Amino acid sequence: MSFRPFYLGDALLLQRLRNVSSPLQIERTLLESISPVRTAIRSCFPWYRHSSFTYVLRQEENGLAREGLIQLRIRPNSHEADVTLLSPALDAPQGHPAIWQKLLTYSAKNIFRQNVCRLFSDLPDQPLLVNTFRQAGFVPLTQVTVWRLDSAPLAPSNSNVRPQQTADAPDLEKLYQRITPMPVQQLEMAPNQPDEDRIPPTLANPHHVPMSSYVLDDDRGSGLAGSVQIFWGKRSAWIRLWVDTNNPDPQDARQLLDFALQRIDEAPHVHRAYIGVRAYQAGLNAHLSDYGFAPFTDRMVMVRNILQWQRRTVDHRMPKLEAVREAVPGSLALPKFDGRRLHLPDLGGHQTERRRLHQSDTRQQPAAWRQSNTHGLRYAEACAHRRHRPTSTRPATDQRTRGSH
Repeated sequence: MSFRPFYLGDALLLQRLRNVSSPLQIERTLLESISPVRTAIRSCFPWYRHSSFTYVLRQEENGLAREGLIQLRIRPNSHEADVTLLSPALDAPQGHPAIWQKLLTYSAKNIFRQNVCRLFSDLPDQPLLVNTFRQAGFVPLTQVTVWRLDSAPLAPSNSNVRPQQTADAPDLEKLYQRITPMPVQQLEMAPNQPDEDRIPPTLANPHHVPMSSYVLDDDRGSGLAGSVQIFWGKRSAWIRLWVDTNNPDPQDARQLLDFALQRIDEAPHVHRAYIGVRAYQAGLNAHLSDYGFAPFTDRMVMVRNILQWQRRTVDHRMPKLEAVREAVPGSLALPKFDGRRLHLPDLGGHQTERRRLHQSDTRQQPAAWRQSNTHGLRYAEACAHRRHRPTSTRPATDQRTRGSH
Protein backbone atom coordinates (compact mmCIF):
# COMPACT_ATOMS: atom_id res chain seq x y z
CA MET A 1 0.00 0.00 0.00
CA SER A 2 1.26 3.48 -0.90
CA PHE A 3 0.11 6.55 1.03
CA ARG A 4 2.20 9.64 0.32
CA PRO A 5 1.99 13.37 -0.36
CA PHE A 6 0.87 14.57 -3.76
CA TYR A 7 3.51 14.73 -6.53
CA LEU A 8 3.31 16.31 -9.96
CA GLY A 9 3.21 12.81 -11.42
CA ASP A 10 -0.22 12.33 -9.81
CA ALA A 11 -1.82 15.06 -11.93
CA LEU A 12 -3.63 12.54 -14.13
CA LEU A 13 -5.03 10.74 -11.09
CA LEU A 14 -6.21 14.05 -9.63
CA GLN A 15 -7.81 15.04 -12.92
CA ARG A 16 -9.68 11.75 -13.01
CA LEU A 17 -10.88 11.93 -9.40
CA ARG A 18 -11.90 15.60 -9.30
CA ASN A 19 -15.23 14.92 -11.01
CA VAL A 20 -16.26 12.30 -8.40
CA SER A 21 -15.00 14.09 -5.29
CA SER A 22 -16.96 15.19 -2.19
CA PRO A 23 -16.12 18.79 -1.18
CA LEU A 24 -16.46 19.46 2.54
CA GLN A 25 -16.34 22.66 4.64
CA ILE A 26 -19.49 24.09 3.13
CA GLU A 27 -18.92 27.67 4.33
CA ARG A 28 -15.77 28.09 2.24
CA THR A 29 -17.26 26.13 -0.67
CA LEU A 30 -20.27 28.46 -0.96
CA LEU A 31 -18.22 31.62 -0.57
CA GLU A 32 -15.54 31.00 -3.20
CA SER A 33 -14.82 28.57 -5.99
CA ILE A 34 -12.12 26.13 -4.94
CA SER A 35 -10.14 24.13 -7.49
CA PRO A 36 -8.70 20.92 -5.98
CA VAL A 37 -6.21 20.69 -8.85
CA ARG A 38 -4.83 24.15 -8.21
CA THR A 39 -4.69 23.52 -4.47
CA ALA A 40 -2.77 20.26 -4.95
CA ILE A 41 -0.29 21.69 -7.45
CA ARG A 42 0.45 24.74 -5.32
CA SER A 43 1.37 22.48 -2.41
CA CYS A 44 4.23 20.99 -4.49
CA PHE A 45 6.17 24.24 -4.65
CA PRO A 46 8.13 25.31 -1.55
CA TRP A 47 7.75 29.06 -2.13
CA TYR A 48 4.01 28.92 -1.50
CA ARG A 49 2.69 29.02 2.02
CA HIS A 50 2.02 25.49 3.19
CA SER A 51 -1.50 25.81 4.52
CA SER A 52 -3.09 23.07 2.34
CA PHE A 53 -1.91 19.49 2.06
CA THR A 54 -2.92 16.79 -0.42
CA TYR A 55 -2.32 13.06 0.14
CA VAL A 56 -2.74 10.22 -2.34
CA LEU A 57 -3.66 6.59 -1.67
CA ARG A 58 -2.70 3.98 -4.29
CA GLN A 59 -2.87 0.19 -3.78
CA GLU A 60 -3.10 -1.82 -6.97
CA GLU A 61 -3.43 -5.17 -5.19
CA ASN A 62 -6.73 -4.18 -3.52
CA GLY A 63 -9.84 -4.62 -5.64
CA LEU A 64 -12.20 -2.43 -3.55
CA ALA A 65 -10.02 0.42 -2.25
CA ARG A 66 -7.48 0.99 -4.99
CA GLU A 67 -6.98 4.77 -5.15
CA GLY A 68 -8.16 7.89 -3.39
CA LEU A 69 -7.27 11.46 -2.49
CA ILE A 70 -7.72 13.76 0.52
CA GLN A 71 -7.03 17.48 1.06
CA LEU A 72 -6.51 19.20 4.41
CA ARG A 73 -6.26 22.88 5.21
CA ILE A 74 -4.65 24.37 8.33
CA ARG A 75 -6.50 27.26 9.93
CA PRO A 76 -4.57 30.54 10.12
CA ASN A 77 -2.68 31.18 13.36
CA SER A 78 -3.91 27.95 14.88
CA HIS A 79 -3.01 24.31 15.56
CA GLU A 80 -6.22 23.11 13.91
CA ALA A 81 -7.04 21.87 10.41
CA ASP A 82 -10.13 21.07 8.32
CA VAL A 83 -10.84 18.22 5.93
CA THR A 84 -11.79 20.06 2.74
CA LEU A 85 -12.09 17.27 0.12
CA LEU A 86 -12.36 13.49 -0.15
CA SER A 87 -12.33 11.54 -3.41
CA PRO A 88 -13.90 9.42 -4.73
CA ALA A 89 -17.36 10.02 -3.25
CA LEU A 90 -19.11 7.13 -1.56
CA ASP A 91 -21.89 7.18 -4.15
CA ALA A 92 -19.39 7.02 -7.04
CA PRO A 93 -18.92 3.70 -8.92
CA GLN A 94 -15.39 3.25 -7.52
CA GLY A 95 -16.19 4.73 -4.10
CA HIS A 96 -15.98 2.67 -0.91
CA PRO A 97 -15.99 3.55 2.84
CA ALA A 98 -12.65 1.73 3.26
CA ILE A 99 -10.99 4.38 1.07
CA TRP A 100 -12.21 7.20 3.29
CA GLN A 101 -11.23 5.39 6.49
CA LYS A 102 -7.68 4.81 5.25
CA LEU A 103 -7.35 8.37 3.95
CA LEU A 104 -8.59 9.88 7.21
CA THR A 105 -6.44 7.61 9.38
CA TYR A 106 -3.17 8.07 7.50
CA SER A 107 -3.68 11.80 6.94
CA ALA A 108 -4.15 12.33 10.68
CA LYS A 109 -0.79 10.59 11.28
CA ASN A 110 0.96 12.75 8.67
CA ILE A 111 -0.60 16.09 9.65
CA PHE A 112 0.75 15.42 13.14
CA ARG A 113 4.16 16.58 11.88
CA GLN A 114 2.71 20.05 11.21
CA ASN A 115 1.88 20.50 14.93
CA VAL A 116 -1.84 20.06 14.27
CA CYS A 117 -3.63 18.97 17.45
CA ARG A 118 -7.27 18.96 16.28
CA LEU A 119 -8.87 17.96 12.98
CA PHE A 120 -12.38 19.18 12.03
CA SER A 121 -14.76 18.05 9.31
CA ASP A 122 -18.03 19.50 8.05
CA LEU A 123 -19.90 16.81 6.13
CA PRO A 124 -23.51 16.08 5.10
CA ASP A 125 -25.63 14.66 7.90
CA GLN A 126 -26.02 11.19 6.39
CA PRO A 127 -25.66 7.93 8.37
CA LEU A 128 -23.15 6.32 6.01
CA LEU A 129 -20.83 9.36 6.00
CA VAL A 130 -21.09 9.96 9.74
CA ASN A 131 -20.40 6.31 10.60
CA THR A 132 -17.41 6.28 8.26
CA PHE A 133 -15.89 9.26 10.08
CA ARG A 134 -16.71 7.68 13.44
CA GLN A 135 -14.69 4.59 12.55
CA ALA A 136 -11.76 6.88 11.67
CA GLY A 137 -11.70 8.40 15.18
CA PHE A 138 -14.00 11.43 14.74
CA VAL A 139 -16.72 12.36 17.23
CA PRO A 140 -19.78 14.56 16.54
CA LEU A 141 -19.54 18.15 17.71
CA THR A 142 -22.94 19.55 16.69
CA GLN A 143 -25.55 19.49 13.93
CA VAL A 144 -25.94 22.51 11.67
CA THR A 145 -28.88 23.48 9.45
CA VAL A 146 -27.94 25.81 6.60
CA TRP A 147 -30.58 28.37 5.57
CA ARG A 148 -30.53 30.35 2.32
CA LEU A 149 -32.04 33.72 1.38
CA ASP A 150 -32.14 34.77 -2.27
CA SER A 151 -33.32 38.38 -1.79
CA ALA A 152 -32.59 40.61 1.20
CA PRO A 153 -35.13 43.16 2.50
CA LEU A 154 -34.66 46.80 1.51
CA ALA A 155 -36.10 48.37 4.65
CA PRO A 156 -33.52 50.40 6.61
CA SER A 157 -32.55 49.21 10.05
CA ASN A 158 -32.60 51.57 13.03
CA SER A 159 -30.66 49.68 15.69
CA ASN A 160 -27.80 50.17 18.14
CA VAL A 161 -25.47 47.85 16.25
CA ARG A 162 -21.96 49.24 15.83
CA PRO A 163 -18.68 47.95 14.34
CA GLN A 164 -16.61 45.70 16.53
CA GLN A 165 -13.60 47.21 18.30
CA THR A 166 -10.48 45.77 19.90
CA ALA A 167 -11.75 46.60 23.38
CA ASP A 168 -14.76 44.31 22.81
CA ALA A 169 -12.65 41.13 22.90
CA PRO A 170 -13.25 40.29 26.60
CA ASP A 171 -17.01 40.88 26.27
CA LEU A 172 -17.17 38.76 23.11
CA GLU A 173 -15.45 35.88 24.93
CA LYS A 174 -17.94 36.15 27.78
CA LEU A 175 -20.79 36.20 25.25
CA TYR A 176 -19.52 32.98 23.66
CA GLN A 177 -19.23 31.28 27.05
CA ARG A 178 -22.74 32.38 27.98
CA ILE A 179 -24.59 31.15 24.89
CA THR A 180 -22.54 28.01 24.03
CA PRO A 181 -23.02 24.67 25.82
CA MET A 182 -20.08 23.42 27.84
CA PRO A 183 -19.44 20.23 25.78
CA VAL A 184 -19.04 22.35 22.64
CA GLN A 185 -16.75 24.79 24.44
CA GLN A 186 -14.50 21.95 25.61
CA LEU A 187 -13.93 20.84 22.01
CA GLU A 188 -13.69 24.28 20.41
CA MET A 189 -11.80 26.15 23.13
CA ALA A 190 -9.57 23.45 24.61
CA PRO A 191 -5.91 24.62 24.52
CA ASN A 192 -3.76 22.72 22.03
CA GLN A 193 -0.53 23.66 23.81
CA PRO A 194 0.14 23.99 27.58
CA ASP A 195 0.57 27.79 27.48
CA GLU A 196 -1.71 28.57 24.54
CA ASP A 197 -4.47 31.18 24.77
CA ARG A 198 -7.32 30.14 22.50
CA ILE A 199 -9.27 32.70 20.46
CA PRO A 200 -13.05 32.25 20.73
CA PRO A 201 -14.99 31.74 17.47
CA THR A 202 -16.61 35.12 17.97
CA LEU A 203 -13.21 36.67 17.15
CA ALA A 204 -11.78 34.14 14.69
CA ASN A 205 -11.78 34.10 10.89
CA PRO A 206 -11.30 30.45 9.83
CA HIS A 207 -11.40 31.32 6.10
CA HIS A 208 -9.06 33.52 4.08
CA VAL A 209 -11.96 35.77 3.03
CA PRO A 210 -12.95 39.33 4.00
CA MET A 211 -14.96 39.53 7.19
CA SER A 212 -17.04 42.28 8.85
CA SER A 213 -17.90 42.11 12.56
CA TYR A 214 -20.54 44.08 14.46
CA VAL A 215 -21.72 44.03 18.06
CA LEU A 216 -24.91 45.02 19.90
CA ASP A 217 -24.59 46.69 23.29
CA ASP A 218 -26.74 45.42 26.12
CA ASP A 219 -29.17 48.11 27.28
CA ARG A 220 -30.11 46.11 30.37
CA GLY A 221 -26.59 46.05 31.78
CA SER A 222 -22.88 46.06 31.01
CA GLY A 223 -21.50 43.85 28.29
CA LEU A 224 -22.80 42.82 24.89
CA ALA A 225 -26.21 41.45 23.98
CA GLY A 226 -25.06 39.85 20.72
CA SER A 227 -22.69 39.88 17.78
CA VAL A 228 -22.85 39.18 14.05
CA GLN A 229 -20.09 38.24 11.58
CA ILE A 230 -20.42 38.55 7.80
CA PHE A 231 -18.03 36.60 5.55
CA TRP A 232 -17.92 38.02 2.05
CA GLY A 233 -17.62 35.92 -1.09
CA LYS A 234 -17.74 36.72 -4.76
CA ARG A 235 -21.44 35.95 -5.20
CA SER A 236 -22.76 35.31 -1.71
CA ALA A 237 -22.29 36.09 1.97
CA TRP A 238 -22.31 33.91 5.09
CA ILE A 239 -23.81 35.16 8.37
CA ARG A 240 -22.69 34.01 11.80
CA LEU A 241 -25.07 35.14 14.53
CA TRP A 242 -24.02 35.04 18.20
CA VAL A 243 -27.03 35.77 20.42
CA ASP A 244 -28.89 34.14 23.27
CA THR A 245 -31.56 32.16 21.43
CA ASN A 246 -33.17 31.01 24.70
CA ASN A 247 -34.21 34.56 25.47
CA PRO A 248 -38.00 34.84 24.95
CA ASP A 249 -37.57 38.43 23.75
CA PRO A 250 -36.46 38.22 20.06
CA GLN A 251 -35.53 41.88 19.86
CA ASP A 252 -31.75 41.34 20.00
CA ALA A 253 -31.77 38.65 17.31
CA ARG A 254 -33.98 40.69 15.00
CA GLN A 255 -31.84 43.81 15.34
CA LEU A 256 -28.72 41.88 14.40
CA LEU A 257 -30.44 40.17 11.45
CA ASP A 258 -31.87 43.44 10.16
CA PHE A 259 -28.48 45.11 10.27
CA ALA A 260 -26.67 42.18 8.60
CA LEU A 261 -29.20 41.85 5.78
CA GLN A 262 -29.04 45.58 5.14
CA ARG A 263 -25.23 45.43 4.81
CA ILE A 264 -25.53 42.48 2.42
CA ASP A 265 -28.12 44.29 0.31
CA GLU A 266 -25.80 47.28 0.00
CA ALA A 267 -22.85 45.16 -1.17
CA PRO A 268 -22.43 44.92 -4.95
CA HIS A 269 -22.48 41.55 -6.76
CA VAL A 270 -23.80 39.73 -3.65
CA HIS A 271 -27.17 38.17 -4.41
CA ARG A 272 -27.50 35.41 -1.84
CA ALA A 273 -27.11 35.06 1.92
CA TYR A 274 -26.49 31.91 3.98
CA ILE A 275 -26.63 31.32 7.70
CA GLY A 276 -25.81 28.23 9.74
CA VAL A 277 -27.98 27.42 12.76
CA ARG A 278 -26.56 24.93 15.24
CA ALA A 279 -28.65 22.42 17.16
CA TYR A 280 -28.59 24.53 20.36
CA GLN A 281 -29.72 27.62 18.37
CA ALA A 282 -33.04 26.18 17.25
CA GLY A 283 -34.84 29.29 18.51
CA LEU A 284 -33.66 31.15 15.39
CA ASN A 285 -35.57 28.95 12.96
CA ALA A 286 -38.88 30.79 13.43
CA HIS A 287 -37.24 34.19 12.93
CA LEU A 288 -35.43 33.06 9.78
CA SER A 289 -38.68 31.84 8.27
CA ASP A 290 -40.20 35.29 8.86
CA TYR A 291 -37.35 36.91 6.91
CA GLY A 292 -37.79 34.56 3.96
CA PHE A 293 -34.97 32.09 4.62
CA ALA A 294 -35.47 28.47 3.48
CA PRO A 295 -33.61 25.32 4.68
CA PHE A 296 -30.82 24.45 2.27
CA THR A 297 -28.97 21.43 3.73
CA ASP A 298 -28.20 19.65 7.02
CA ARG A 299 -24.59 19.22 8.10
CA MET A 300 -22.68 17.45 10.87
CA VAL A 301 -19.57 19.00 12.39
CA MET A 302 -17.13 16.38 13.71
CA VAL A 303 -13.73 16.62 15.36
CA ARG A 304 -10.78 14.35 16.07
CA ASN A 305 -8.03 15.05 18.60
CA ILE A 306 -4.45 14.33 17.51
CA LEU A 307 -1.88 13.60 20.20
CA GLN A 308 1.37 15.54 20.15
CA TRP A 309 4.73 14.79 21.78
CA GLN A 310 5.82 17.40 24.31
CA ARG A 311 8.97 17.73 26.36
CA ARG A 312 8.38 19.09 29.82
CA THR A 313 10.34 19.03 33.05
CA VAL A 314 8.49 16.91 35.59
CA ASP A 315 9.14 17.37 39.31
CA HIS A 316 9.41 13.73 40.34
CA ARG A 317 10.55 13.53 43.95
CA MET A 318 11.94 10.35 45.48
CA PRO A 319 11.07 9.30 49.07
CA LYS A 320 13.74 10.17 51.64
CA LEU A 321 15.26 7.42 53.80
CA GLU A 322 15.08 8.20 57.53
CA ALA A 323 18.19 7.79 59.69
CA VAL A 324 18.28 4.83 62.10
CA ARG A 325 18.47 6.07 65.69
CA GLU A 326 19.14 2.70 67.43
CA ALA A 327 21.47 -0.13 66.54
CA VAL A 328 19.85 -2.99 64.76
CA PRO A 329 20.88 -6.46 66.06
CA GLY A 330 22.42 -8.82 63.57
CA SER A 331 20.91 -12.05 62.42
CA LEU A 332 23.50 -14.17 64.35
CA ALA A 333 23.30 -13.85 68.14
CA LEU A 334 26.16 -15.19 70.26
CA PRO A 335 25.21 -17.60 73.05
CA LYS A 336 25.23 -16.20 76.56
CA PHE A 337 26.52 -17.98 79.69
CA ASP A 338 23.89 -18.30 82.36
CA GLY A 339 25.65 -18.66 85.71
CA ARG A 340 22.43 -19.47 87.50
CA ARG A 341 22.45 -22.95 85.97
CA LEU A 342 25.91 -23.75 87.43
CA HIS A 343 25.64 -25.28 90.94
CA LEU A 344 29.01 -25.64 92.67
CA PRO A 345 29.05 -27.50 95.99
CA ASP A 346 31.41 -26.71 98.83
CA LEU A 347 35.10 -26.75 98.14
CA GLY A 348 35.57 -29.60 100.49
CA GLY A 349 33.45 -31.96 98.46
CA HIS A 350 34.78 -34.84 96.46
CA GLN A 351 35.86 -34.16 92.91
CA THR A 352 33.86 -37.08 91.54
CA GLU A 353 30.70 -35.86 93.26
CA ARG A 354 31.14 -32.37 91.89
CA ARG A 355 31.66 -33.69 88.35
CA ARG A 356 28.54 -35.86 88.63
CA LEU A 357 26.43 -32.92 89.75
CA HIS A 358 27.67 -30.82 86.86
CA GLN A 359 26.96 -33.52 84.28
CA SER A 360 23.40 -33.97 85.48
CA ASP A 361 22.81 -30.23 85.15
CA THR A 362 24.33 -29.75 81.69
CA ARG A 363 22.39 -32.59 80.07
CA GLN A 364 19.27 -30.44 80.23
CA GLN A 365 20.82 -27.62 78.17
CA PRO A 366 21.41 -27.42 74.43
CA ALA A 367 24.71 -28.55 72.94
CA ALA A 368 26.11 -25.01 72.57
CA TRP A 369 25.22 -24.17 76.14
CA ARG A 370 26.71 -27.46 77.48
CA GLN A 371 29.99 -26.82 75.75
CA SER A 372 30.20 -23.29 77.13
CA ASN A 373 29.35 -24.39 80.69
CA THR A 374 31.84 -27.31 80.52
CA HIS A 375 34.74 -25.00 79.74
CA GLY A 376 33.71 -22.65 82.51
CA LEU A 377 33.44 -25.51 85.00
CA ARG A 378 36.87 -26.87 84.17
CA TYR A 379 38.40 -23.46 84.65
CA ALA A 380 36.67 -23.02 88.01
CA GLU A 381 37.83 -26.46 89.19
CA ALA A 382 41.39 -25.74 88.16
CA CYS A 383 41.43 -22.47 90.09
CA ALA A 384 39.96 -24.13 93.19
CA HIS A 385 42.47 -27.00 93.02
CA ARG A 386 45.40 -24.59 92.93
CA ARG A 387 44.20 -22.60 95.93
CA HIS A 388 43.68 -25.67 98.10
CA ARG A 389 46.73 -27.70 97.03
CA PRO A 390 48.58 -28.98 100.15
CA THR A 391 51.79 -27.16 101.15
CA SER A 392 55.09 -28.95 100.55
CA THR A 393 56.86 -30.43 103.70
CA ARG A 394 60.27 -29.77 102.27
CA PRO A 395 62.21 -27.38 104.59
CA ALA A 396 63.19 -24.03 103.31
CA THR A 397 66.85 -23.37 102.71
CA ASP A 398 68.47 -20.19 103.99
CA GLN A 399 70.12 -18.41 101.19
CA ARG A 400 72.77 -16.99 103.39
CA THR A 401 73.56 -20.44 104.88
CA ARG A 402 73.79 -21.96 101.41
CA GLY A 403 76.02 -19.23 100.38
CA SER A 404 78.32 -19.66 103.34
CA HIS A 405 78.92 -23.32 102.59
